[in-house]
Amino acid sequence: MTTTRAPHVRGVLAAALFVLVTVLAGCGDDDGTTATDPGSEPTASDTASATASESPTEEPTESESPKAPQCADVWVDGAKLPGGYQDCYEGDVRVKADGRYCEFGKVLVTYDNHFWAVPAGPISEVDGKLLDDAGYRDALHKCSG
Repeated sequence: MTTTRAPHVRGVLAAALFVLVTVLAGCGDDDGTTATDPGSEPTASDTASATASESPTEEPTESESPKAPQCADVWVDGAKLPGGYQDCYEGDVRVKADGRYCEFGKVLVTYDNHFWAVPAGPISEVDGKLLDDAGYRDALHKCSG
């Protein structure tokens, strides 16, 4: 059994093929030049913008500059822990706040097993581990109520 296509189906296929060829003809190598009127010459601002876009920037990109705030800048013995403290960065690595909610309505935050503080309060650094420090154990005990 042979089938023939209706004339309108061939017309639809021809139109689809034309659109596809037209779209693909628009794709290709783009050398970055812009079409201009052959009778016009580039202005000084055109030349300046072309030169500026071709010269490298000296500012560090986002990936090159360290994220802020850096943990070493935040966690300083005797400094004040920011009231809304949520995290800090070690290089580009985010370190989330490690803390526990206390019954007296504040969060007891620790960092690197050597620092502790409550937001908007002074930061304390211990010589050994946190649990070996009497000041931290007292704050932890008060935190538990």
